Amino acid sequence: MFEELKDPQVRLMLELSKENMGDAAQLREKLAQTELRSFFDLCREHELDGVVASHILVAQLMELPDYWMDAYRKEHAHLGFLKKKAADICRIMDENGIRMVVLKNGGIMSDMVEDPAACPMEDIDSLVRKNDFKKAHRLLLENGFVFKFRSEFEEENLEAAFRDGSTEYRIETPTGEDMWFELAWRAVAGRWIRRDLEPDADCLMESSYCAPGTRVGILSPEDNLLQVSVHTAKHSYVRAPGLRLHLDVERIVAHKLIDWDLFLKKVSAAHVRTSTYYSLYLAKMLFGTPVPETVLQALYPGRSKDRRVLKMISEAGLLHPKGRKFGKLQFLRFQISLYDSWKDAWFVLWPKNGGLREIYGYTNPLKTPYYLAIRALDLVGLRKKKK
Repeated sequence: MFEELKDPQVRLMLELSKENMGDAAQLREKLAQTELRSFFDLCREHELDGVVASHILVAQLMELPDYWMDAYRKEHAHLGFLKKKAADICRIMDENGIRMVVLKNGGIMSDMVEDPAACPMEDIDSLVRKNDFKKAHRLLLENGFVFKFRSEFEEENLEAAFRDGSTEYRIETPTGEDMWFELAWRAVAGRWIRRDLEPDADCLMESSYCAPGTRVGILSPEDNLLQVSVHTAKHSYVRAPGLRLHLDVERIVAHKLIDWDLFLKKVSAAHVRTSTYYSLYLAKMLFGTPVPETVLQALYPGRSKDRRVLKMISEAGLLHPKGRKFGKLQFLRFQISLYDSWKDAWFVLWPKNGGLREIYGYTNPLKTPYYLAIRALDLVGLRKKKK
């Protein structure tokens, strides 16, 4: 199982991506024996070329070739802009009485990783209280952001986006690239968690803190780890952006003191034990992330399910994230396997307390069967929304 991870270049890429690398002398020797162009291409395919370059430079393992240094500098400038812009936006929000938390890689870069090039990402994700959402939307528009979804199938409808829990915005960077910014009032959302069990944003705000020297809000270590674990599962562990997504778990565990008992309580309360288990297990397998065995044992889904899920992940492959990973029926089977119970799967399909009406904005109860079918298609990614 996971035979592709035995390749020497792959092993070296993983070793040079983790937060606490191995012996510097041994790494220098391995790099000296590696064909650098193909190694760079491998790292770039997995969006880890900036991470690996940063770690090589900090540890002074070797002098990078020009093509790699040029790519690193470009990544550093682009991600540095994202980091600064996130800090600026959080400051503006704070000045207007809005608490904003930056999620996932953006929060990790603001709080834990000094070199922005070592924290690759495509966008900045943020969280505000539901009551502050529309005011935050207006402030983003007033500060140069354009309300625009990346997907051509998404309509720029504020009320519909508000019901769903998030909006997207675009702004141009100094180098002419697009920067994408997501505003949300649902921090832990997705197909693996029941809508009625999602952690409340107000509670998450109360336990959050600011990254040193900034007004960038960061989730508590336990909430942060839960959020990125569910997010990794949302990408099915193997789909783009692939391996680098597992670095979210690696960095939080490496940099923060986790109250594991509290974390397990939060995971159990959200009914995401199975999906969280594989997020932690894979980070430990790939990067040696110091997740306690007692935690993995507490979340273990059972031998039969574990064999089934690992077999599907292995067959999909942890490498080459932009390749085809699942057929439609395979993906449905994989998704269902990640729910803690059939009851959880049912309530994700048909949310409690009028959740289906809230998601799709209908009022006539006779339309419920139709929207149940639409919901099923949305959860397995088979429906494209049209403008």
